[in-house]
Amino acid sequence: MKTIYLLIPLLTAAGTGFGQMQQLNRTAMKAPESVCIHGSDYYISDTGGDPTKKDGDGILYKMNSNGDVTVFASGLDSPKGTWVLHNILYTPDVDKIKGFDLSTGKQVFTLDMAATGSVLLNDIAPMNDSTVFVSATDINKVYIVHLGAQPRYEELVFDNPVKGANGVIYDNKRQRLYVCGFGANGTPNGEIGYVDLAQKNRKFVRLTERTGYYDGIALSKHNTLLISDWVAFEKKGVVLEVDLKTGKTTTVNKEPISGPADFTLNKQGDVVTPAMMEGNVLLLAKGTK
Repeated sequence: MKTIYLLIPLLTAAGTGFGQMQQLNRTAMKAPESVCIHGSDYYISDTGGDPTKKDGDGILYKMNSNGDVTVFASGLDSPKGTWVLHNILYTPDVDKIKGFDLSTGKQVFTLDMAATGSVLLNDIAPMNDSTVFVSATDINKVYIVHLGAQPRYEELVFDNPVKGANGVIYDNKRQRLYVCGFGANGTPNGEIGYVDLAQKNRKFVRLTERTGYYDGIALSKHNTLLISDWVAFEKKGVVLEVDLKTGKTTTVNKEPISGPADFTLNKQGDVVTPAMMEGNVLLLAKGTK
């Protein structure tokens, strides 16, 4: 990955290990939901608006380190989470998982999950190089998806379902799937916690009593989780750092974000997040504590 060129400063240094926030894209998008990094490029999903509607206005963008945005693939419905495995960009799209060849932009994978009853398949994260986890926000479930020539899926069954299951990330060392929820019934009652996959009787264990409209999730190198919380459907969003041992939660940005959705971390540990409601992608640079 090349050095990321920082554009358009928005604020001065924050006080919890993160510094300036920058806008990365030169051209605004409509509703960027997720971003992942592969090499020196960013791949960004744009729902086009309605997150559950099959209207063909969903787009996958490719953005270089200078902030130039081009269409990588079009004609999707409402793509959300993004992840690259074996040179294929996978994304949940309403009730399907789709995969696109990074070299050509052509769709090379489809798994129909309509039988689950979900129309809001959301985040995606790998368990290994042939298996991913996919959240289904509208039905409060998480699925294990087996990729390959004969793809299949199964529900990850556990007690204490996550309200509006959204962000997922797997910790192979601890054999834990960390999950955060967007909440249910339009209220910010989403939770942050994990499912221990090593246990026979699995359950969702909360890490903190704090609730919110949680969306993106990532593991840092410092025994913490980073979580995005919309807070409200206006410019009030935050990125939180949660200590995995104590559950202590700290807000790492001072300037609010308009819809901090499914973010990623670059190799420096900086947060790269969509500001979904304003159509931009922002970088929250990591400083020194």
